[in-house]
Amino acid sequence: MAFQAAPSLARNERQTAHAAVSSKRAAVAVGAAVAVFLSTLNAQDVHALPPPKMPPINYADKKRCNPTSSAMGAANAARDTLLDLRECDLTKADLHGFDISGAFLESAKLDGANLEDVVMSKTYANRASFRGANFSNGVVDRVMFDNSDLTGAVFHNTVLSDSSFENAILENTDFSDAYIGLFGQRALCKNPTLKGENPSTGESTRESLGCGPAK
Repeated sequence: MAFQAAPSLARNERQTAHAAVSSKRAAVAVGAAVAVFLSTLNAQDVHALPPPKMPPINYADKKRCNPTSSAMGAANAARDTLLDLRECDLTKADLHGFDISGAFLESAKLDGANLEDVVMSKTYANRASFRGANFSNGVVDRVMFDNSDLTGAVFHNTVLSDSSFENAILENTDFSDAYIGLFGQRALCKNPTLKGENPSTGESTRESLGCGPAK
């Protein structure tokens, strides 16, 4: 006779499976909502609305902080899982050419990371650390860098349109040949930390952004 699970046990297993699927769908829905939230904003109104509510961090996922693919997908809505890198330590990670669009990078650490040619549109990177990170030739539009540390970062020839840098630390950052837009440039020029010279490229931070002398 073939083994048959007790009705109550089988029912519990089905309920657990359904709960897991529902939780996963809810997390993906939140990720898609955040992507839509960021895609509809520009640098002028990004601070006029409250930040999106994030799903809980899944600390049980041991692979969560180990991105390994350069084709991670163009948007959270196209994935079956969230690209959740919150609080991850990715110091000196080589993400050259990766597509991490729509990722959650809040409070992540990417000091010294290689982000050349990266695509990270509509990414939520509040309170993250990118000290000395290289974003050269990347597409980094509609990203929220609010309260992040970008000391010594390089944004050479990087698309930064409609990205937000409210209260970000920008000392020794290189913005040479970056595409930002007039409104974004004016906002950045008011940042009191915008000073110094990038240690890797030798570019003056204020001059690289086209800002006049600090007042």
